Amino acid sequence: MIVFPIEFAKILSPTTMPSAKNLQNIAILCVDVLSIYLALALAFYARVWLGSVFDLIPLGHGITVYLYKWCLVAIVVLSVAHYGGYGILITVWDELLLLSRALFTSFLIVWVALSLQKESETVSRIVVTLSFLLMVGVMPLLRFGAKFVLYRSLDLRKGAYLYERRKGERRNELKDALNKEWYSGYKIVANVDQDSLMSPIDTCFIPIEYTDEDTIRSLKPNIKNMIIVSVLSGLSFMNTEIRTFLGKNIALITTNNGLLTKRKTILKRGFDIAVSVCGLILFSPFFLIIPLLIKVDSRGPVFFVHERCGISLKPFGMIKYRTMHVNGDSILEKYVSGNPQALLDLKERNKIINDPRVTRLGKFLRKTSLDELPQLLNVIKGEMSIIGPRPDTRAALEDFVSEYEPIYARIRPGITGLWQVSGRSDIKYRERANLDYMYLLNWSLWLDFVVLLKTFRAMLGGKGAY
Repeated sequence: MIVFPIEFAKILSPTTMPSAKNLQNIAILCVDVLSIYLALALAFYARVWLGSVFDLIPLGHGITVYLYKWCLVAIVVLSVAHYGGYGILITVWDELLLLSRALFTSFLIVWVALSLQKESETVSRIVVTLSFLLMVGVMPLLRFGAKFVLYRSLDLRKGAYLYERRKGERRNELKDALNKEWYSGYKIVANVDQDSLMSPIDTCFIPIEYTDEDTIRSLKPNIKNMIIVSVLSGLSFMNTEIRTFLGKNIALITTNNGLLTKRKTILKRGFDIAVSVCGLILFSPFFLIIPLLIKVDSRGPVFFVHERCGISLKPFGMIKYRTMHVNGDSILEKYVSGNPQALLDLKERNKIINDPRVTRLGKFLRKTSLDELPQLLNVIKGEMSIIGPRPDTRAALEDFVSEYEPIYARIRPGITGLWQVSGRSDIKYRERANLDYMYLLNWSLWLDFVVLLKTFRAMLGGKGAY
């Protein structure tokens, strides 16, 4: 099983503007234009409505002035193209970040242009600002829908080949991983070896272990686009850049650990506090209702406080809503004695399916992760983070991830993390440790934002929670 996601690097062919004949890019371009028109129309008529309600100054021009005179469509499309938004081989989260950057750049260009034009007085800043805010939501959603239809429903992904050094060599794990990423726009249609590459092909994925000089020289004449595939186990892949020296056959792969930068750790702490305060406000009704339901459902305290390892491996009391019966130890001992599979699950995952210790309400709280809401208080106190490795006991860290202990000591454990959005309790303990390790090496504020969004989806689905 591939634990670490695959990092693709197009290092052997220049980045070019996509062909107009490419159906995928034409469709996405049309979707973007539609998104711009839709966002602008919503913003314009929202401003008209606000003007009637709050007696604002009437708009000086109709909606067409924003489209034609200010070239809004052209500015946005060119910005998206500049950031590489009309190519393929991109994940949904990378695309969201790309579009956010492109739209912010477009907004700055339009705003500066408005400031320099005398007649800009007649153009509503509210319409301009609101339209770009709406584009941030509308454009990614419409793009996702279009790509779902193109790539999943109609299966119009671009066919590519996977290189194998010897005929008959099978790299099914790598092939399956590439095909699973349907949003990239590629699918592996066949494996090819050196003997079968007698005629030119468009795109070929080449495992990095086959990229010696002789192999590349022999393959390059018959492959239009070479895409190097590397499984970067134990290395940062999100904070990695490839640099080259002009005129030299030297490539430098630079990688950095964001957790060692003081500025970024301060930024992460600010993110934690902001999200925690918003969470306490947003979920305040649950803080009133859940304790009452726990008291009605079973006898015992409302909260369960368990000692876990925090930053620098210092122990702290992690707070959760109680989801188990107070005599859980005796219930577990009796259950495990007659159920060998449960004992095996307990050793591998530190949890068991259909745990008899869990109360009726506890099953619901665990499935929705509502039992972890009190941990927002741990975050405010500085004992935990919103996103991070799962907090564990000292014994668990020593038994399973002792080699990762120095890294665990540098960051606060999180309420949620990559393990939470990758299967939760369905994944084994060692795999969970690998996911935590990957997060630590690749931390960024954007990664925290992505994991947070995925957590809400995991809460609604409830998969792997028991």
